[in-house]
Amino acid sequence: MKFVPFFIFLVLIDLYFYFGTVSSVNKLAGSISFYKIFYWFLSAIIYSAIIYVIVTYEKTANTAGFNNTITYSSFIFIVFIAKFIGLFPLLLDDVIRLFKFIINFFDKPPHNYDNSRSEFLRKSAIVISASIFSTLLFGMIWGRYNFKKNFKNIFIKNWPSCKSDYKIIHISDLHLGSFNSVEHLEEVVEMINEEKPNLVVFTGDLVNNYYSEAIPYVNTLKKIKAKDGKFSILGNHDYCDYVGWNRSSEKWKENFKNLINLEKKSGFDVLLNEARIIKVGNSQINLVGVENWGAGKFNKDGDLDLAMQGVDDNMPTILLSHDPSHWSQKVLKSKYKIDLQLSGHTHGMQFGIEIPGFKWSPAKYRYKQWAGLYAYNDSQIYVNRGLGHLGYAGRVGIMPDISVLNIKNK
Repeated sequence: MKFVPFFIFLVLIDLYFYFGTVSSVNKLAGSISFYKIFYWFLSAIIYSAIIYVIVTYEKTANTAGFNNTITYSSFIFIVFIAKFIGLFPLLLDDVIRLFKFIINFFDKPPHNYDNSRSEFLRKSAIVISASIFSTLLFGMIWGRYNFKKNFKNIFIKNWPSCKSDYKIIHISDLHLGSFNSVEHLEEVVEMINEEKPNLVVFTGDLVNNYYSEAIPYVNTLKKIKAKDGKFSILGNHDYCDYVGWNRSSEKWKENFKNLINLEKKSGFDVLLNEARIIKVGNSQINLVGVENWGAGKFNKDGDLDLAMQGVDDNMPTILLSHDPSHWSQKVLKSKYKIDLQLSGHTHGMQFGIEIPGFKWSPAKYRYKQWAGLYAYNDSQIYVNRGLGHLGYAGRVGIMPDISVLNIKNK
């Protein structure tokens, strides 16, 4: 019963969009019945898909098998978001019509108005909806697995002098429950190993919720190679909090323990509010990892004080922290000397524009640091755009990110 209001809302969108556009489409198609049959036949299929996704969600989400639930739900999403945004010209048209009616009611004789503006608005609704739908569909078909290497030179004071740059591969937000084949992850691993990195770091969100989502990919993740090791931390989705399980329950504890074990089986050293010393040439650096700490209602398991215990401030320090808000709200205000924080979480909203010299995404209105490198005094943060996807099974403009960071002495 809880989904009934949701269905009613979708039906209202459908009805309003259909009656607002039917006359214009019929003129273009030259047929009275074609649009009606096509529109409602497609709607029937989509409503059937919604019911299927709702009924089978729990069975398919907590499983070690592949499923295309996120693909189906994403297609439903782009259909209705395209219609919803297309409603605005139609609403404007109806507001104008209302004013016309009121004016004509008091105007004797009634004033004649040009209807070309109403026709323009109805056609605009069709064009806008079609453009949004085709763009988001293109993002699903082409952008979803269009993995991109992003190269960045990062300068750190007192970084050990090496004959060559120290190369760190930074990946984040795999969300393996949203992948639908091992082959795509095999491609990622191959691209990482081509760079022959010194260090590979993964900054959280291995799964959407359940540890079982990662089982098919463990052997592939094992193939990632790094001279000085592979290290990981946890993201907000790795705690299975969105399922609603109580953390004191046995099923939550079992899921959490199994997730940690899977990361270890994949060859990652999981940093749970702790630090490691990494040898770089004849010198050493600190690599510190905290559990997830997010602003607002996100969980705050990260403990910077605990993680920094015994860390030598005389050595360069790199912090792994999933949520970039941790940098501005905690790290910069702390007493610790953190040279570089590596984060993910934002996904760059999986939508935006990123070209040389310019980048924009709706993510910037939620996170000041949402993609790439940022600095404040002697501290820096680099935010990975995420490799996987969540919610919408696609990417438009902000591609899946393999960050190749060349660390140099400043």
